[in-house]
Order: sequence, then C-alpha cells, then structure tokens
Amino acid sequence: MESKTYAVIGTGAIGGYYGARLHHGGFDVHFLLNSDYQQVRQQGLKVDSHFGDFSIAADRINAYNVTNEMPKADVVLVALKTTQNDLLEALIRPLLKSDTLVLLLQNGIGAEQALNNQLELEYTAGGLCFICSNKVGPGHIHHIDYGRLTLGVYGESGISALTSVADDFKHCGVEVDIEHSILDARWKKLLWNVPFNGLSAVLDADTAQIMACRETVALAKAIMLEVGLVAKATGSSIDPNLIETMLNNTAKMKPYMTSMLLDRRNGREMELQYMYSNVLDMAREHGVEMRKTEALYQQLCFLNRQIAK
Repeated sequence: MESKTYAVIGTGAIGGYYGARLHHGGFDVHFLLNSDYQQVRQQGLKVDSHFGDFSIAADRINAYNVTNEMPKADVVLVALKTTQNDLLEALIRPLLKSDTLVLLLQNGIGAEQALNNQLELEYTAGGLCFICSNKVGPGHIHHIDYGRLTLGVYGESGISALTSVADDFKHCGVEVDIEHSILDARWKKLLWNVPFNGLSAVLDADTAQIMACRETVALAKAIMLEVGLVAKATGSSIDPNLIETMLNNTAKMKPYMTSMLLDRRNGREMELQYMYSNVLDMAREHGVEMRKTEALYQQLCFLNRQIAK
C-alpha cells in the first residue's frame, strides 16, 4: 500500500468521518478546523458510528487552524460546504505539490470545473458521499447510516490518481465506486439531493416524515424526474429504475435530517448555487422545464433571505 499524506479541509460531519477512517487505516492525515480547533486540540475528534468508534485522541490528531502550517499533501479532501467555495483557492494553494489530487466531497454540480480553472490543475476529482452523518457538537460527529463513496474525475489524465485514492478508502473499510465522469456521478446524487434536501428545509421535516406522506413522496418523485431529464439533456444517462430504488432506500433508512434542514434550523446559509441555481441554468440552456424544482428553489431563496436578516 502506497503511503500518502492527506489534508482534510473542513472537519465536520463528512470530512471528520472520512478523515478518521483514513487515520485508523494507517494514513498520515492532517485536519483543518475552524471553530472546533481548540476543542479538538484538547479533546481530540470523536466519531460515533454504527460501524464502530473512529475517534482520534488529542495526542494523536494533526489539527490546524491555517493551511499555511500544514504539510504539502498528496491528496486534499475538501469537505466544506459549497457556500464557502470562494475560500478554496487560498486554502488549497499552500498544500499543493506538482501531482496533488484535489478531491471535492461536496454536493451539487460545477465546482470541479471552477476550481480546476482557478488553480490551473491538470485534473480535479469529485466525490459523492452516500452517508447519513451529522456534527452534533464541537469535534463530535454522529455517523448514523451508510458511508459509500462514488468518485469521479474532471480531466481524464487523473483516473490513475483517483483509482489509487479509491484503493486507500477500500483499505480503510469504505465502500467505493468509480465513475469515469464526475458529471455522471454528480447527476445521480442530485437525483436525491434536489428533492430531499430542499423539501426537508421547506417543510422543516426529516426524511421519515417526508416519506410518510403520499403527496410529498409524489412531489419528490416528480422533482427527481425533472432532474433526470436535465441530466439526459446534458449527456448523462441515468437508469430510470434508480428513482424507485432511491425512494425505496429512503423509506427504509433511519429518520435523517438533511444538511440543508440542519442549516435552516441552525440559521446557516443553505447551499443553493451548486445544487439548484446551476441545475436550473443548465435546464434553461438545454430547453428543459423544471417547474416543480424551480418552485422549490424559489421557496428556498426566501428562507435563505430570512436567515441572512
């Protein structure tokens, strides 16, 4: 197994979980923190998981509050919300070597292309996290269910580097699929994220509550069908059976509060650009109507403005 140095930018529900998995798999992992920095330096990182405890003691964790003090990395895992993507160029540049792979563990579509251009990289990777995980306190993560990653690359020359990272995750017990096109992978995740993140925030409801109502299930399915039409128009093919599979899996999983619902309840800006605005722009560009998705987006914009007041 090749030994790599990993940098985790954003040690929350996603970055903290996958970073801890890599740490326990024997990799050299360095974590960037913001508000949790002092807590983690003193108490370590606690991850409660139904797969087992992936905590890291205070004397074992490499914790930082600025990237300038972190070592250059073979792989940079970005787990910040897309609302903070304007910070990425300045955060990542100090970590780059000539062959560093930047892997965005984020929702939405379009971020890989934008960052690739900003940093003038040969390729940039993206990861879709099929996981139920929440940060429940400073340096404390509760992993509820799932954990599979789907990885893809923007720039064909990066597939070898991406495959190597996938092998690292597998070594650490994480299930990983590889899509040669990150855009195909992102459309499949958007198929779930667009309806369930948005509806959960607008309705102030978890997934179990949404799935318990016949009308909201029908609305979620209608939005999924709209997302599928845009994906097809942009050249990404989605298996029609995937919608029913996702709905069935959502009905079976433990009640889950989506990241957007948690953002609303905690007064944080919700991720609308990459998950909704970019999708609607692509729909208009390709002549696809997304009436239900657009109505959902308009309601989310209203909520975001209330949060900003």
